[in-house]
Order: sequence, then structure tokens, then C-alpha cells
Amino acid sequence: MSTATAPGTVCMASLVGSLADNKAALGRRYAEWAVSAPTLESAVAAAAMAQDELGHARSTYPVLKSLGAEPDDDGPNRLALLDDELPDWLGFVAANLLVDGVLTTFVAACADSSLIPMAQRARKILQEEGSHRVHGEAWARRLCRSGQGDALAQRLTETWEEAGRWTGREDDPGYREALEAGLVARGPAFQREQVRSWLVALLAEEGTEIALDEPADWSAWDPQRRRWTP
Repeated sequence: MSTATAPGTVCMASLVGSLADNKAALGRRYAEWAVSAPTLESAVAAAAMAQDELGHARSTYPVLKSLGAEPDDDGPNRLALLDDELPDWLGFVAANLLVDGVLTTFVAACADSSLIPMAQRARKILQEEGSHRVHGEAWARRLCRSGQGDALAQRLTETWEEAGRWTGREDDPGYREALEAGLVARGPAFQREQVRSWLVALLAEEGTEIALDEPADWSAWDPQRRRWTP
């Protein structure tokens, strides 16, 4: 990725490029379930969410130009769990809640960004993401009430290993500079806590416990690709 040299700009370009790459991949993963979801309603929802995510990716890539960057020629900077098809419906729901949730939480932190093109796109994306959250929450409740709460919690914990690290380390100097410049409003740990508190409360309402710990091990983290590959 070619960017300006300011650490905050480099970090923001990494986040924006990876946001677009992950949304493109998530859209494809959603689309693969449009004909095999367990209910007709969810099949329709999967197709609609796929269309949303692909549209978000398409509209986000041009933001890189405002940061003096281009899409990475070395390959997509996405979560490893999106490299292949989601293995089952539990995996779909976990991605719906956590991958979509983490990306949307970052987008919300950009709604008033000093990077005007990003702020404009963020507000539009947030309008469409509400239905994704409703779908994920409904299926979380349904799975918990059908005796699959522990299995869902396990899959969410596995997904968190990757998705929870996506915004990066709290002490990243580039991210700190991006915060100071108003490019993004909230830091990595704060965003993780937003996602954590939402999901812990959601599952607790259904009698299922989950602990999404703050990542401590960053040894397998690639900050350029925003990818955890243990």
C-alpha cells in the first residue's frame, strides 16, 4: 500500500483498506449461505446482507485516495477466517455478530471523522448495518433457546481471537496519532469493550456466559495486513 509517511495517515489507510477488504470477503461469505440457510427468511437476509457488504466495500475503497493510498497489490488484508467458506450456520452467526460487529463499531467511530469522505460513507453504512445486528441478535437468542448457547459461545470465542484484534494494539502510536488528528474517535480497547459488553449482555439474557478477553498475545499479529495468524 502506498501512503503518506505520517504514522496516523498510514494507520488510517491500513484500517480503511482492510475494512474494505473484509467487507468484500464478508459479502462473499454471506452470499454463499443465500441458498442454504436454515430458514427461507435467513436465506433472504443472507442475500441482502451480502449485497450490503459488497456495496460498502465498493464505496470504501475510494477513501484510500484521500489518504494518499491505493488498494494493496500484495493481496487482500482480511481476517483469515474469511479466506474460506464459513463452515456451518454457527460460523455464519458468529461472523454476523462479531466480524460484522467489530467492523461496524469502527465505522461508527468514523462517523464524525476529519476525513470527510470516510465520515460520509460511515453514516451511510451505519444506516444499513442496523438490520445486520437485528439478524445476528435474533439468531443468537434462537440458538441459546434451542440448547446451542454453549456451542455459540465457543464459536464466538474462537472468532474473537481474530476479529477482536482487528483494530490493533491499544498502544499503537499510529492509531494514537489518528485519534489526535480526529480521523477516528475511539481507540482499539474502547471499541473492543463496546463489542464485548454488547455480546456478554446479549447472551447473559439467555442464560449463556461468555468472556471475550482483552487480547494479550500479539506475537502472531501482522499490523500491515491487520491479520492474526497463530
